[in-house]
Amino acid sequence: MPRCLPTQLIVTLLMATLAAAGCSSPLFRGQSPDPTVAGDPVDAGDSSDDEQRVRLVGDLASPYGTAWLFVESVALVTQLPGTGSDPPPSPMREQMIKEMQTHDVKQATTTLASPQTAMVLVRGQIPPGAQKGDTFDVAVVNPPRSKTESLRGGFLMQSRMREHMVLGNAMREGHVVALAKGEIIVDAFFDDADNPANEVRGRALGAGIVQRSRPLGLYIVDDYASVRTSAAIGAAINLRFHHFDHGTKKGVANPTRDNVVELAVHPRYRNNLGRYLTVIRNIPVVKSQKLLIDRVRVLERMLLEPTTSQKAALQLEAIGEDGVPALRLGALSPDPEVRFYSAESLAYLDDTDAAEPLYHAARDERAFRWRALAALSTLNSFQAQEYLEKLMNSSSAETRYGAFRALRERNPRDPMVRGELLDKKFRYHVVGTTGESMIHFSRSRRAEVVVFGQDIRIHPPEFLFAGKEILIKREDNETLRLSRFAVDGEDVHLTCSTKLDDMVRAIVQLDGGYAEVFAAVKEAKARGLLDARLEVDALPHPNRRFNRQEDDAEVTEPEPRFHVTNPIPDLFIDRLSEEHEDSDEEDADEPAEFDEPERTKPGFFDRMTSLWTE
Repeated sequence: MPRCLPTQLIVTLLMATLAAAGCSSPLFRGQSPDPTVAGDPVDAGDSSDDEQRVRLVGDLASPYGTAWLFVESVALVTQLPGTGSDPPPSPMREQMIKEMQTHDVKQATTTLASPQTAMVLVRGQIPPGAQKGDTFDVAVVNPPRSKTESLRGGFLMQSRMREHMVLGNAMREGHVVALAKGEIIVDAFFDDADNPANEVRGRALGAGIVQRSRPLGLYIVDDYASVRTSAAIGAAINLRFHHFDHGTKKGVANPTRDNVVELAVHPRYRNNLGRYLTVIRNIPVVKSQKLLIDRVRVLERMLLEPTTSQKAALQLEAIGEDGVPALRLGALSPDPEVRFYSAESLAYLDDTDAAEPLYHAARDERAFRWRALAALSTLNSFQAQEYLEKLMNSSSAETRYGAFRALRERNPRDPMVRGELLDKKFRYHVVGTTGESMIHFSRSRRAEVVVFGQDIRIHPPEFLFAGKEILIKREDNETLRLSRFAVDGEDVHLTCSTKLDDMVRAIVQLDGGYAEVFAAVKEAKARGLLDARLEVDALPHPNRRFNRQEDDAEVTEPEPRFHVTNPIPDLFIDRLSEEHEDSDEEDADEPAEFDEPERTKPGFFDRMTSLWTE
């Protein structure tokens, strides 16, 4: 009989045979399972061997939980000055009565019939990665066939917001995922006041409160799904990112199954989740020191070339501290694209060398402004603070308010942006500035007045209205007289100086709110009684084109060479607005990490309407 070979020798021969045949671990395979994902493998050095390619998280897994969640509800608006109505019989009315009964409202039908109330539909969008307690804006609209004349002055009672779906010609409700409650600002204040439709629709800023945290994570591609791969991806991500959970340092990745890795949102990216996922997908899964050094060297060359600098900067950011020296070199480049992308990645790595180039980008280049301000808001340094304060003196309204919002995001308790809550109705800020006097009203996130300039005055008017119940008149050249006329009760009168600050506080003292202050300032500006600039939601615009002239020849209309686009920092996004100005087509060079909501898909309002009219 032939002599048996030892078991160890058999294993050794088998491994040698597999190696000769070109087999390797899936973490080192040469072909990406999805060639469209961000972060195609970068060849280390000049070798063409598959084993010499660095595998990235994006080659092995794709994110989940990236869609915006539409939530809707039927709700009750109260405190209307006789402009409400009793809704006609309909499935919506029945649902409203059931909802009121769950809130222990007595005599629900009598309450609905009052002209001081109105039934409305409430809609909102919860962002990916939202955590319990996060807030969002909600839209409030009048249902069809409603006789309500205006929602002005109304208060949205607490409503339970859910996902809804029509199955088998019947309405199905999901779990309660958010609550909504707050003061309504009708569209007539900001849009066409002569359009009656704008009186019966509006929004409640920051009124939605998330009740269920939304999961975020990675699905591992089927070909690579295994406990080993899941653990390797989790270890690579946690080597790059960690956070603190009740004082305990933890990695952001949690491999739960062979094909799932759950993710926590790193605090530095809380307003830029798209970038966070892009960076995660560019993290190398296996970090051989030699391969890493070679990869950084290749990416440094790519970074200094404007056409590839954006991709290289993101991949160096994904590497972390080892990528900082290359990014610092890029931040000194004379090319504006290279300089900006290098500085942006440095900011998310909390490197102070990012502050100055980001300041110049925000001040001088409109296409880079929104991302530069968002990056400065994440940078934990005195330089970033100083530069953002300087930007509030800019001649650009969106730069000034964008810098203010970035400062507030860095530290809400900062005396520069802390402001005060006037009568629990809206935030009020007075900011010292060397620039032009400006008054800014927010239409997203929260009701907020920001006054740039400390001695703005109103020219005494013959008369001026702050809403429908407060009248402002001239007492003398230095004094204003404010009167509130009540239908049921005594009229109230106040006097104050012509300072804008005093007038705002007097309106609030007369039980006026955000809408009344805006109405007074808007009318004063329209009638030439106010010298300061007036702006509404002057947010930095995304998707502007950066035009780059190739030579010294005069070009009348230069062709756009570079397109600044996704991922869009959530810090400057108003999800309730249907579209953004200056928006362009998507940039194929940088894939969007978020599934945009399907705007043609009918919502609860549309589906209920179709059922109603059948």
